[in-house]
Amino acid sequence: MNHIGRTVTHAGAAENNTVNTATIEKKDRKASPLQRGGTLQGEAAAGKDASDKFKAMAAGESTASLQPQVVDGKFTEPRWKEGRWVLESFRDSKGNMDWDAVITAEMTRRRMLEGNPIPSVNEDPVRFDTSEIPWWAWVRRFHLPEAEKLNGRAAMLGYFLALGVDKLTGVGLLDQQESFLGKVVLHVAVFGVLLFRTTGDFNKYKNLFDEATFYDKQWKASWEGQVRPSEKE
Repeated sequence: MNHIGRTVTHAGAAENNTVNTATIEKKDRKASPLQRGGTLQGEAAAGKDASDKFKAMAAGESTASLQPQVVDGKFTEPRWKEGRWVLESFRDSKGNMDWDAVITAEMTRRRMLEGNPIPSVNEDPVRFDTSEIPWWAWVRRFHLPEAEKLNGRAAMLGYFLALGVDKLTGVGLLDQQESFLGKVVLHVAVFGVLLFRTTGDFNKYKNLFDEATFYDKQWKASWEGQVRPSEKE
């Protein structure tokens, strides 16, 4: 019995030592990259296309000061001074100008003023001009993503149409491309995608058609229930 008791005691002590050793090793273990928030530090940890809010959070700065506000009938934001954006405040940690951030800030300002209109006064003029932003920044921000999306849609639609023609007639893709009818269908697909970029464009063109024929419909409605005189009279 004493032998068994000593064996149990030694086993319990060994277990306690193992637990203590594991606890010590766990406490001394360094935090993983996920626990630290990634291997990157500061502004770089926010990601490539992160907003100013998340860049400031990653750098450990307060984001409350970056929030645009309308105070006493004036637009206020730390980077907006004397009616224009302080462009130097939009440089990243490497000193490069972040034109995307400038565009975002200006879009935010205009959207806020649309929802909260404020009077324009000569004492507080707006001196910032969007032409100060380079043209390539606008192209990269708006036109390139749109062009890439439209190009992808046109390619998929053209391929789907060519596949259907191949299935119905047996004419291959290359033969369709070289034929007159194939070129016509290709141009129809491309211009169709340009005209109808989204499903909302159908309503847009419908509204334009209704507006173009509005006065004609109004003229015809004014003669309902009446006898229209002949042209000879």
